[in-house]
Amino acid sequence: MAIPLASHSHLLAHPHLLAHPHLLAPPLPHEKQRWTTNSNLIKTHPSLLLIETCRDMTQLKQIHGQMLRNGIFHDPFFASRLVAFCSISPNGNLNYADLLLTQIHNPTIFTYNTIIKGYMIKDLYSKAFSIYQKIFEDGFLPDNFTFPSVLKACQDLNEGKMLHCHVFKLGFQEDIYVQNAQINMYANCDGLESARKVFDKMIDKNVVSWTTMIASYAKMDMSEEALDLFRQMGSTNASPNEVTLVNVLMACTKSGDLELGKQIHEYIERNGIELNFILATALIDLYAKNGCIDLARKIFNEMNERSIVSWNAMINGYIRDSDYKEALLLFRDMQVSNVKPDEVTMVSLLIACTHLGAIEIGKWVHLYIEKEKIEVDVFLGTALVDFYAKCGCIDSAWSVFKGMAKQDVLTWTSMIGGFSMCGRGQNAIELFEEMQKTGLKPDAITFVGVLTACSHGGLVEEGRQYFDSMMRLYEIEPKVEHYCCMVDILGRAGHLVEAEELVRNMPMKPDAFVLGSLLSACRIHGNLEIAQRAAQRLLELDPSNGGAYVLLSNVYGALGKWNDANRVRNTMLEKSIKKPPGCSLIEVNGTVHEFVVGDISHPRCTEIYAMLDDMIGRLKLEGYVPNTSQVLFEMDEEEKEDAVSRHSEKLAIAFGLISTAPGVTVRIVKNLRVCGDCHSATKLISKVYDREIIVRDRNRFHHFKGGSCSCMNFW
Repeated sequence: MAIPLASHSHLLAHPHLLAHPHLLAPPLPHEKQRWTTNSNLIKTHPSLLLIETCRDMTQLKQIHGQMLRNGIFHDPFFASRLVAFCSISPNGNLNYADLLLTQIHNPTIFTYNTIIKGYMIKDLYSKAFSIYQKIFEDGFLPDNFTFPSVLKACQDLNEGKMLHCHVFKLGFQEDIYVQNAQINMYANCDGLESARKVFDKMIDKNVVSWTTMIASYAKMDMSEEALDLFRQMGSTNASPNEVTLVNVLMACTKSGDLELGKQIHEYIERNGIELNFILATALIDLYAKNGCIDLARKIFNEMNERSIVSWNAMINGYIRDSDYKEALLLFRDMQVSNVKPDEVTMVSLLIACTHLGAIEIGKWVHLYIEKEKIEVDVFLGTALVDFYAKCGCIDSAWSVFKGMAKQDVLTWTSMIGGFSMCGRGQNAIELFEEMQKTGLKPDAITFVGVLTACSHGGLVEEGRQYFDSMMRLYEIEPKVEHYCCMVDILGRAGHLVEAEELVRNMPMKPDAFVLGSLLSACRIHGNLEIAQRAAQRLLELDPSNGGAYVLLSNVYGALGKWNDANRVRNTMLEKSIKKPPGCSLIEVNGTVHEFVVGDISHPRCTEIYAMLDDMIGRLKLEGYVPNTSQVLFEMDEEEKEDAVSRHSEKLAIAFGLISTAPGVTVRIVKNLRVCGDCHSATKLISKVYDREIIVRDRNRFHHFKGGSCSCMNFW
């Protein structure tokens, strides 16, 4: 049984009351009548004035006690003011509001609505709904102010339908505010079709109606429906507001409708709408995700106020544009601006570090996550696993993976792919088997990792079994990338006839990667007949594919057919076809340095080439003979040797040797496959200079140490 609130009348009086003793006396009979009959006087009653200046619940309870003594608490208006403070004021107490409700003899619907609103402010939806039920239990009926709040509190579609019935039975079905709340309720409870039915039946629609429906479609990734509705809105008297425009811009971003997004931008400028940080961020996201990074940066630079969302949108834009260096530079600006990064920022930075091979910056990000106690959810954990795996720190990746509270398919796939890239195919396969025991179903990307592991490990039979199991066990239709893996598995193992047969019988047309894998296998095993057919198909598919010419030329060269090799190279020169330029990245002291073949742009160029001469000289003493078979230009042997000595990875290694302390691992990221000469040279460099050198090329990791490579010359 609740304790009567009258028992609290012993509390100390409010300080303001003590300063005015005459306010403590109960009103005379004729005064009491005056306060309750004149609404203007009621509004200026001393007790109400005290509620307006009340600072906390202690004072509120004192006022309550005086109202009980004065006999005015049971007046519905006075009681509602007390309930309003307890419900809505930041210093109120909803439990006390509930207790007050039980003591009011004749509450009004306003009192119930106020408590519902209070629970909604604190996101206590079930409590708000229980007050709604109490309205009926106490013999009252909700009004048109009740439904917008309680509909917002609804978290269950069946409850929402019940409320809809109440709205109809009580005659509020045409109240525009109630209808807008119904649209929002249905959208939040996965009843989008019902939301649209309510919307379509509305006689009058205001901007909130249109915006709520558009936002509902945008939230459910139904961008085309949202944009179509926005176009319909243009033929009505309802003008879009900032919330409408933000949601439409979000829909434009997801659908890739850049043209409409630009029109909205023009509309904003033409109508003098303030470009607040929410609208500006939506525009940045639109432009950044649709290839207009310069427009996005222009808006970003002009912003007076930037939230963490704005910074993240811009950083992500650079990552989408593959400008990873700029993403890291922008993060440094963010730090200078004293904006604290969140988990979204961390994921973006790790993606940038992964692509750049910026291991030191990535490690700093990991330390920052731990220091700031940022929650490592499945997304951030997966980004860390992927970063370490693709930077060659496979043991660190494994440590993060094992420490995660939860892993999803992408996490397992990243770890499997990491083992595969680092030449630990058996570990990749074992992890794949363990993943299946957890009940997680592998996806198409998982199988790419597993098949790649089989390819790098020379596991032909295992590769056949996994490829066959895709459809048989998991109903995953093999895509062109899976066929590419199988061609690579068969080709590397010397099963060239079977590999060519697989290409011929593919259910889709082979792409450049499939034919390139077959051609590469022909180079390894010297099969000119299949190489010529593969090269012909590849050049029919892509006549300007320089890689196809180079591979075919190398096949001729490996077989001693130099006239044919020169003919292919001359064809390249005649058609102005060039092999994609090699590019190597190395991170030193948190800065990423980029090198291309014959690069002379680096500030330490003289030192780099001095070290390069030292390297080549010491390697030749160890028996190194430059492999010039892949030089595509007509020149004498000495010039060819000089050309291969200036390959980008050799320049990056030379820079690494002069820029780091003895014994420090040198890490290189290259955009192309490591050539045979650089592979042989790097093995010897690791021995001569007693350095571990890790190179990530387009295909895999190479861990060079003591004169050998982890790939066992199988790449």
